[in-house]
Amino acid sequence: MSSGIPRFEGLDMPAMSEPFNTILEEIASELELRPLLTSIITRACGLLGAGGGTIGLYVPRRHTVQVEAIHQLPLSELGLEFEPGEGLIGKVLATGRPIIADHYGEMSRISLPELRDYAVIGVPIHGPGGGLLGVFGLGAPPPRKFGASDLETLRVFARHAAIAIQNAMRYEREKRRTERMTLIAHIARVITTGLEANELVATAAQVIHEHLGYPNVVIPLLYRDEDQEYLLFDGHAGNYGDVMDLCHRMPVTRGITGAAVLTRSPQIVNDVRKDPRYVPPPIPINVRTELAMPIVLGEEVFGCINIEGLEPFDEDDVASIQIIADHLAVAVKNASLSREARQAAVMRERQRLARDLHDAVSQALSSISLMSQSIVPAWRRDPAEGERRARRIEELARLAFAEMRALLRELRPDPSGLNMVENAGVGDVRRMGLAAALQRFAFILAPQTPSIRLDFAAYRSQSPSLEERLYLICREALSNAIRHSGADRLDVSAAVNDDVLMLSIQDNGRGFDVAARAEVPRDTPEQGIGLQTMSERAAALGGVCEVQSQPGRGTNVCIRIPLLAMTP
Repeated sequence: MSSGIPRFEGLDMPAMSEPFNTILEEIASELELRPLLTSIITRACGLLGAGGGTIGLYVPRRHTVQVEAIHQLPLSELGLEFEPGEGLIGKVLATGRPIIADHYGEMSRISLPELRDYAVIGVPIHGPGGGLLGVFGLGAPPPRKFGASDLETLRVFARHAAIAIQNAMRYEREKRRTERMTLIAHIARVITTGLEANELVATAAQVIHEHLGYPNVVIPLLYRDEDQEYLLFDGHAGNYGDVMDLCHRMPVTRGITGAAVLTRSPQIVNDVRKDPRYVPPPIPINVRTELAMPIVLGEEVFGCINIEGLEPFDEDDVASIQIIADHLAVAVKNASLSREARQAAVMRERQRLARDLHDAVSQALSSISLMSQSIVPAWRRDPAEGERRARRIEELARLAFAEMRALLRELRPDPSGLNMVENAGVGDVRRMGLAAALQRFAFILAPQTPSIRLDFAAYRSQSPSLEERLYLICREALSNAIRHSGADRLDVSAAVNDDVLMLSIQDNGRGFDVAARAEVPRDTPEQGIGLQTMSERAAALGGVCEVQSQPGRGTNVCIRIPLLAMTP
């Protein structure tokens, strides 16, 4: 051996014949922390002829030492944390000095009472800067005793092992950073998949667990009911995912997760046993630490990323989970907006279908009903008149059938991707113009009306799409007048003046009280949807629909459309 390495006099164990430098080279070549620690404690036990041993790393946040590797000891020792004064490792932690004892049972609060007769030796592992890195704890059955030479050997070995441990810890940190970057990129891909909020957070929880290896991950979302706000725990990953199939809810005023949501700030608890806010899960699982990161966007909070495990959380954990929470906040908000947009689109489509059904099928069926009531008296007076009305009913039925068929085609998917539906009445506008289409509609709907006069002298033809929409408004006004007013004269006029298109449908019927009608609730039989439909269609064109009427003095429906609003 060189002068810097102690001589191992009095020890004839097989491991002692192995060159010390070879041992150091082998442990220095290992970069993975857990295998390295296992190799170090195995080599240490071999150097001193110990019957078993542990190596633990110092946990600054809790001022404890956690066992990370063992040799020839029960597996129950792995993961144990020793506070100052607990057992051999705890005594080294409390004093900061090496400990040698002939009997392990002399220590307070030992974890392996069955080994109380073992001789033990404990040595702190200091980093190059002097700070505590970890602790060696070795034991041997009688009659083996540890002495000063054993202590010096272990102290030298600890100094060299500290360098390898620090290198492995640096490698571990860099590896974790790479994993976090990969995780963040994966989460970024997940949030663009268009999943609903509950599916999104369940997928994100699984991705976090798989990439970073946290034992328990769940992302509860915040909900509100009439009584309180609560967090809904669903989509568990890790240990929770194996044992918890059903979701459960918890008031937002409880737990560490609730505190994160209420304060909108991260909650880091590295020993849940000492935190009164901790709420154990419905199914007990070994948990020591918890990190709760709120999912916040602006003034809105949507839930929380909750991670539980055995290892303490560091700044890198908090920073990476914060980035993921920010990504999820945007994704959950987008999912909410998308859902609201879909609901609004469905409502708009329902309203459009209601208008179309009212404009087309409802009007034709109403006219069929009225005309069928008059066909028998007309036949008795004049068979030719009865036959004429019967043919009008037949024509109205064909019109209603065509309108209904057009609506049904519109509801079905179009394989070509083009909307080829053409409303039966609206199609007349493209073929013969607005005035002729309205004239034909009035004649089919009510041939018995004595006078329907159209005045389009001051009108200039517009684009087919605009005239089709105008036709629908006029058709509703004509239908209302024919069915409800009792008028014997209808005047329809259209004009374009100073880039404003004006339409007027006036009758000399019984009229009604406009103010009283406005007070009737919408969507009731008394109110109907005809006036509402005309106003909505005019508003969609950037115009207005005004109704002027008095009881006994007829009704005038006036539509004003600014043509500049129709310019692309």
